[in-house]
Amino acid sequence: MEGSGDGAFDIHWQAPNVAAQIGGIRAALEATLNPRIDNNVRQEALQHLEQLKQQPDAPQYGFTLADDYSLDNAIRYYGLQLLEFSVRYRWSQYGNAQVEQITKWVKCLAGSLRQQDAAFIRNKVAQLWVEVAKRCWGDGWMDMDGMLVNMWERDVNVKGMVSKTFVLSVLEMLSEDIMVNEDAVAGLRLEVLGAALNEVMLRQSFFEQQKRPKMLGARQGEQGWCSRMCELFVDCVKQARLSSGSEAEEMTACAIKALNALRPTMSWISLDAAAHVGCIDCFYLPFHTDDVALRTAATETIHALAIREYRPNWHESWSILQQQAMQADRIALLRETFDKLVCGPGEDDAKYTLKKKMSELLSVLADGLSSHPDLLASDKLDLPAFFDLLLHVLQSTSLVVSIPVLHSWSKMMSVQDNAIIDMVLQALGTLIQTCSERLLRYENLPVDTNDEIVEFLNEDFDTMPERHAFLGNYRRYCSGIIQSIGRSRPIEALQHVLEQMRNMLQNGPYTGGRGFNPETWSKNSPSVLQFDAQFNVVASALKGFSLWCVDVSSLGQDEPLYTKAESDRANAEQAIQEWSYTVISIHVDDPEVAAQVLQTLVTVLRIVKPRADFVLHVVQHLLTMRLYDDPAHQSFSDAVKSFEVLRVIELQKLALVHADELLEVYSELEPRIGVLAEKNSDDPRLVWGYKAFLFMVIHRAKGVDRTIRMARLQQMVKPVYDAWQDPGLTSAVGSLQSTCDMLGMGDLPEFYQTYRFDQAQNWSTQQLDEKGQAKQQRIKELNDRLPLRMTKSMLAVTTEKLKPGSEESEIASAMWDDIVPVVLPSLLQMVRQAQAFHNMDNWAQLPDELQMVVKRTLQDRFWQSGISSESKDEFYARISGSKTSYEGFASVVRGTMRNLREQGYHILYLMTKFDERFYSVHDLAKPLADALFADAECLSANHLHPLINLATGLVSRCPPHHRPSFLPPILIQLFTKLDGKISAEWAAINASNDSSAREDDELGDEMRTESVLRQLTYSMVSFVAFLLEFDRQPNSPANGTNGHDASKPTLHDLVLSEPSILEPMLLYCTHALRMRDTRCCTTITKVFKTIIPLFQSNTAPAPQVREFICTEVLKACITSLNEPYFADMQKDLAALIAQIILLYQRQTNTPRDVLLSLPDMTAPRVDKAFAKIAKATSERQQRSLALELLEGVRGVSIYEAGKIARETPKKKDNALQQYMEVEQRPTIAQGDEAGLDGVAGLFDEV
Repeated sequence: MEGSGDGAFDIHWQAPNVAAQIGGIRAALEATLNPRIDNNVRQEALQHLEQLKQQPDAPQYGFTLADDYSLDNAIRYYGLQLLEFSVRYRWSQYGNAQVEQITKWVKCLAGSLRQQDAAFIRNKVAQLWVEVAKRCWGDGWMDMDGMLVNMWERDVNVKGMVSKTFVLSVLEMLSEDIMVNEDAVAGLRLEVLGAALNEVMLRQSFFEQQKRPKMLGARQGEQGWCSRMCELFVDCVKQARLSSGSEAEEMTACAIKALNALRPTMSWISLDAAAHVGCIDCFYLPFHTDDVALRTAATETIHALAIREYRPNWHESWSILQQQAMQADRIALLRETFDKLVCGPGEDDAKYTLKKKMSELLSVLADGLSSHPDLLASDKLDLPAFFDLLLHVLQSTSLVVSIPVLHSWSKMMSVQDNAIIDMVLQALGTLIQTCSERLLRYENLPVDTNDEIVEFLNEDFDTMPERHAFLGNYRRYCSGIIQSIGRSRPIEALQHVLEQMRNMLQNGPYTGGRGFNPETWSKNSPSVLQFDAQFNVVASALKGFSLWCVDVSSLGQDEPLYTKAESDRANAEQAIQEWSYTVISIHVDDPEVAAQVLQTLVTVLRIVKPRADFVLHVVQHLLTMRLYDDPAHQSFSDAVKSFEVLRVIELQKLALVHADELLEVYSELEPRIGVLAEKNSDDPRLVWGYKAFLFMVIHRAKGVDRTIRMARLQQMVKPVYDAWQDPGLTSAVGSLQSTCDMLGMGDLPEFYQTYRFDQAQNWSTQQLDEKGQAKQQRIKELNDRLPLRMTKSMLAVTTEKLKPGSEESEIASAMWDDIVPVVLPSLLQMVRQAQAFHNMDNWAQLPDELQMVVKRTLQDRFWQSGISSESKDEFYARISGSKTSYEGFASVVRGTMRNLREQGYHILYLMTKFDERFYSVHDLAKPLADALFADAECLSANHLHPLINLATGLVSRCPPHHRPSFLPPILIQLFTKLDGKISAEWAAINASNDSSAREDDELGDEMRTESVLRQLTYSMVSFVAFLLEFDRQPNSPANGTNGHDASKPTLHDLVLSEPSILEPMLLYCTHALRMRDTRCCTTITKVFKTIIPLFQSNTAPAPQVREFICTEVLKACITSLNEPYFADMQKDLAALIAQIILLYQRQTNTPRDVLLSLPDMTAPRVDKAFAKIAKATSERQQRSLALELLEGVRGVSIYEAGKIARETPKKKDNALQQYMEVEQRPTIAQGDEAGLDGVAGLFDEV
């Protein structure tokens, strides 16, 4: 048969002779499915089947094959695929007669479905029906509803339930595509399809009651599909209960199918209509049965209705539905059902899934009560039974089952309704007990722990990052509940939790006399983890108590509760202080437990109003607490060192709050601090930490004469000034070689050659001799002698929580005024040389084998949660065990350079707190930018996060009047260097993914590399968003804080109007659209959607930016749109493409030219799409038009033709997904020394 002139099929249709084709189709299909067939043959078969789809008479072949019952199911299914291809990709090319013919074929196929047809055949016909309906129902195909009604009313004795299940499938897919999903085709006709679907779903009487305007005329008869489906569902459930065997199974399957069709409908149907039909009454019927699948489907459908967003105009119907769902008999039914679902970890997936779904439903119902307590007015609710059920589910040994209701309990703690308060008060005992028990860090327990909670966690989570994120959220909710209890019932709560902690200290194995042994100590032992959980319980309760104290302070003296509240507060504070005295008297040898006791005591001092003698008693205890180190046991020794660091930090916190009390005993403090500093003289972190503590006391105490104060403070910081004034330091940092000489690494190549590093395969097992270890120790000592640590410590305590304009702030600025200009030149050079060390060009003079040794030296060792094959403890044990090996030496070398960089970054950030005095330093911006970014691209990805953090601090604190001169050099180099670095790393990752399979170790390294790169990419993407949104924040300098002029140009304006900044920023954003990270790409699409409307004028640089967006950005969007990885981002990318077309098509033809360059794209098609986009009234319509325009080329790269097979992304359990969104950054542990504050907390202010 010949095709018509326009390439479509001839409407004068006759059944084609497909006999000759069937053999070829069957052989081709078998070739594609047979794993033993040669790949070349398989590809030829696929090509043949694809070519058939392109033929003009493909629809005829498709119908003929699909309608022939004598053929194999695979061939019939392929026939349906031929028809589907014609509908999806050729519909716009067909005339009215051809459209009518295809519609007729689809109707014929639907009407001839049989009971014995395979389910995938029946489903495909329903899908084909929906594809046609989306294109012509409502304004062309007007009798569709009547046809569905006719099929629905067919005698079940003739064809069974086939017709009804077909109609249910059609209705389900129509609801999904038109109302729920972002379907491109449906989006083009959303108004018509939405109105038609709404009309056919509801009864005519409902519209009459609502006094709705005239309908489309799409409905057949009085009854709507919502009531028809509910009636069928009820009938099927009844029949299933009354029958048995295959008949019961068929009725149950049909009931589940009805629920599946109703579920998407419940997400959009009018709540008045849902109440009118009586949906809730129907959906609870399955709970009278024992069928788990049926009850699960019912739970999901009730949940879809209950979770609908509340709106005031729906209040009455929303309340009716909520109250119907929570009637006393139904709560009893839910309790009975839940109790029957007894299953251990991994025993019964169906029951376990139902338990999770029921918990989600109960959570939604509880949230409805919390947000609208007026629901309690109904006399049909059994509130005690409902809250008892919530407590019952909360205590489930599956935390995944428990967490939805736990989240709801955390919300209910703040509800002020009396009835809910009464219910919450009755539950306090169970709540605090359950939450306290579950603050345990389950992720630190061994996987094989004999605990049902751990066993369920092992079943529920495949990766450690997911488990960590989930457990972090779970503990956060538990802590929030305990905090709320501590605020509402502070005295009872504190008495309970503090007594528990005291008992653990008195009776637990935390001293040598009760079984403590440094040899077997582990911070993940059960006893340590249990105390950690109790410590977090106490911390939450104390936080709640502090909030209660704030509440008490807000009471007026004339209020009735004032006297009692003040009395209760005084009694509580006295009780807490007495408890503290008791705890102080208990000796502890366990370093982790001692650290948490110390933190608890400091927290107590910060929230109560202590007597001066109590403050001094606690401080004395902090100073005299002694743990005896045992270097023979590495993990214990490291914990003792960590305790010493924490002691310094907590003392500094006390100095901020109680400087006046400490000043009174300063003459006693000073010698004691001197003893501690001398004791730890080998650790400059502690030495300068203790000195900083004394500095804070003098700086922050009131009543000290300004002259005396200034003199004493200047004396304390004089070592910092003198160190940076040293001419030897200035000359030593002038070049990379002299810097290496200063650090004892000037002869590093010779050392490597002497010890034959290039010949050692496993550096971790190759040990250094005494001379080599002496060299290693010398490098450490020279590193410690640098003035970085002292400078950072003194700057940090000087600037911590300074109030602008205060006397302390003025003294701090005056004191550092002369020091900052002295520090900066050498500091910048030091940072620059530390980065240059990583530039392999600086080692080019070495032989190739030594260059490889240097490159290997610069490779970090780090552990990453969920990727590393060993546990974190095993990783640290391996690192500790290799300190005197070749790898340990390399660790000291790279750690030394990282110390120079990151401490330098921290000092620079702290200097920005002096505002004008820092930013007004003459000609600082260019040397600062060079020091930070000249060799930044040579650093590994995990070392660039602190650099971005520093850039964020430099930008955010820059006074607006300094921005035009200070920020451009920094931002230009930041975007230029990091764009090049990140793009190159992604290119390497993509090339590696395309290569052959790797060994497990190599694959693990690549996974770590990719994970770190994703985080770096997101950091830069977030930095772009920060630049554009910063001045919108209420506390930004441009909004008038810090004494700056709010009339100055905003950061947003500077970035978008200065071409030298805008160009590299746009380049990075464009490249980010092609980086395979959904989170980053989503953020960048939002950034572009924000800035695209700003470049519609003809004033420079708008025309140039507009052309760039219309070429490079548009191409990047189209290319990403066509890649399988970005399947979940099609909505965002299509919206961006549509926005470019909509806003720029009048100023430039570039978008049109770019689209015309695509394969098979014609000018009429592009022009028609542009016109429709210009007239579209919603963003969804614009997105749909963009997707329709690119429908034929999606799956084809803009730069290279070729089909790309779409991959279905793995879907996560919705019950878990919302509780795994806190911990975004992967947990990375460095194998080298990481400083007092740690790399991750580089700019945390101590």
